[in-house]
Amino acid sequence: MTDFDTALIIDTETDQGRDPRPIQVATINVTTGYEWMKYFNSGRPISPIVIKVHGITDEDVAGLERFELEQFELPAYLIGHNVRFDWRVIGSPSTKLICTVRLARAAFPEWHAYGQSKCIEQLLGNGAASRMTIAAHDALGDARMCYLLYRACCERLEISPTDFAAAHAISNTANPVSKMPFGKHKGKAIKDVPISYVKWMLGNIHNMQPSLYSALNKRIKAEEPTEHIKE
Repeated sequence: MTDFDTALIIDTETDQGRDPRPIQVATINVTTGYEWMKYFNSGRPISPIVIKVHGITDEDVAGLERFELEQFELPAYLIGHNVRFDWRVIGSPSTKLICTVRLARAAFPEWHAYGQSKCIEQLLGNGAASRMTIAAHDALGDARMCYLLYRACCERLEISPTDFAAAHAISNTANPVSKMPFGKHKGKAIKDVPISYVKWMLGNIHNMQPSLYSALNKRIKAEEPTEHIKE
């Protein structure tokens, strides 16, 4: 594993929704534009549910090697849409994360939605975006959309795409959400959601938006002094 001062756009496709393992990984080097993509065998059957999403079957990855983080050339920064999900999928390596969801919220506050395909539609218009979004749920296709979105965010924010420190700072100062966006507690203030449900979400939902992840973690930390006193 090599640590160098650059950044990779990353996207993954996985074998299942819970405890996911990578079966396709794609990266784009932000500095050079070099694209890399490879398929992997996770060592277990691919869930029929996720096959409907990305179309990768057990036959497609039969006989392939498993993804090994030690063989992945790790950069100083990983960039992705909800990047924490892909970061976890490849093994939670020690690197800095830049989330394009957060960058897009900072760069384009007028947008009404921040899913990656929606971001591309709002950036390019429906007609031009359709040629890119048709490749959604393919790791390289998604990485290319993320790369385009990242560069657009940097342009709007007036920072260089290779000023990774600035992008990282903006990505990590975005305000967390204050209300539950989905689930049985949808619309309820996060401070009022039962702590047991908060812990369940953190342990079982692996692709939540970073802003929600931050808010739920803050809720956990806020409860720690109280729980300590009870003990």
